[in-house]
Amino acid sequence: IRLRTDNRIREAVVSTQSTGEQRDLIAQRHEEIKKRRAILREIEELSSHLEQAMVFDNKYTTHSALTLAQQWDQLNEFTRRMLHTVQDQIESQSRTGVDEDELKEFTLMFKHFDKDRSGRLDHSEFKACLRALGFDLPVPAEGEHDVTFEAILDFVDCDRDGFVRLEEYMQFMISRTTDNVAGTDELTEAFQSLTEGGDKSFITATELYSAMPSEQAKYCIDRMEKFPDVPGALDYSNFTKSIFQLNTSLASC
Repeated sequence: IRLRTDNRIREAVVSTQSTGEQRDLIAQRHEEIKKRRAILREIEELSSHLEQAMVFDNKYTTHSALTLAQQWDQLNEFTRRMLHTVQDQIESQSRTGVDEDELKEFTLMFKHFDKDRSGRLDHSEFKACLRALGFDLPVPAEGEHDVTFEAILDFVDCDRDGFVRLEEYMQFMISRTTDNVAGTDELTEAFQSLTEGGDKSFITATELYSAMPSEQAKYCIDRMEKFPDVPGALDYSNFTKSIFQLNTSLASC
């Protein structure tokens, strides 16, 4: 039962199904598991009768009523957490505008690094997962504290139990994505307001120097690409996107 449920849920997560379809499948499996608690109660009653008859060894199985109850509890909790995670993803989509493809990419990457299929990543696996997603995590010198990664762990593994669970990971990735979307829109609008007429898709060095301190203006000019087909024009849109990429915004975690 455990293996079949585990495989069905993981197939749903890595399939092309929508989050709504994933939620329905996991909810179905969760209800099936809860119904099987009645069978477990029968086993517990039989086990009690055996103990009363002083029969403690059963050569037909390596399981006991206690180990079966523990496994049922783990499986019930696993499906409950998976259902809660997918429901959170659906609500986040509606609330924040994070699209289905992004959520699927986050989930697939987590599953790739979850080698033991435990539903959680240790810190080294989590760091590798972030790097695969494009996070530019610096490699600290020998003996130095990994400040950047520790800042992320403060958010995603607050209890510091050594693991990052799927729901914690998804909350982190969704929050980073939505924060970046908002920041990008605001900064793009700010640059656009500095252009002549306040509605141009490009900006000039003169406009930058007239609107901000020379050091800041130079920083922007040195990093902005040339806007195509307009002499002297700079592309502030791509510059803004590069600033708010996930791999350059870690310091604000």
